[in-house]
Amino acid sequence: MLDWILNIHTFASGIMTGLVWFVQINHYPLFLYINAEDFPKYEEQHVRRTGWIVAPTMLIELCACIGLACLHPSFWFSYVNSALVITIWLSTFFIQMPIHGRLRKMGKADHSIRTLIFSNWLRTITWTVVFVGLLLNR
Repeated sequence: MLDWILNIHTFASGIMTGLVWFVQINHYPLFLYINAEDFPKYEEQHVRRTGWIVAPTMLIELCACIGLACLHPSFWFSYVNSALVITIWLSTFFIQMPIHGRLRKMGKADHSIRTLIFSNWLRTITWTVVFVGLLLNR
C-alpha cells in the first residue's frame, strides 16, 4: 500500500513539475505577446483548459502526500514534503489564482503578467524539490 501511494505521489508530482516548468518558461511569458483585444478570451480559455489537468492532479498529489505523512511518518514525508505541498497550494490559491482573476476582469496588464511569471517561480522551484525529494526517498 505504501509503495502504491508513493508511486501515485511521485507520478502526480512529476506531471506537475513538467507542467509548471513548461508554463514558467514558455506559456506565461507568451502572455506578453497576445494582443489586448484577444487577451481576455485567451486568459479565460487558459484557466479553463489548464484547470482540467491541474486541479485533479494537484488533488491526487495532496491526498497522496497526506497518506504518506500518516502511513510513513518520517522527517521527509511528515514535515518537509508536507510543508512543500502546502506551500504550493497556498501559492496557487493566494497568489496565482487572484492574478489570473485580475487578468480575466481587467484584461491584458503587462505588470500583472510579469508578477504572475515572477511569483510562479515559487511553485516551479517547490514542485521540483518535491519531485526530486520523492525520487530520492524511494
